[in-house]
Amino acid sequence: MWAAVLIFIVLPVALIVLAFRIRPLVDTDRERGDAAGGMRAAGGMFGSHGLAPDERTVREDTGRVRLRLDHVKTRE
Repeated sequence: MWAAVLIFIVLPVALIVLAFRIRPLVDTDRERGDAAGGMRAAGGMFGSHGLAPDERTVREDTGRVRLRLDHVKTRE
C-alpha cells in the first residue's frame, strides 16, 4: 500500500513542485516579444540563417492547378 501512495501521490506532487522550481533551458526572448523563447529554440535546432526579415511582402503568383486527363488512355 505504501508503494502505491508513493507512486501515485508523493511522486507526482514532488515532480510538479520540482517543475516550478527549475530554470528553463532556453531564456525567454523579451526584446522581440517571444514569451516562450520558441524562436531561439527553433534557431538552435534548425540553424538560424541570420537574415533580416523582408521589409515588403510579395504575394506569390500561384494559381489553381488543373488536372487534365485528356491525353491519358483508358484502360481496357
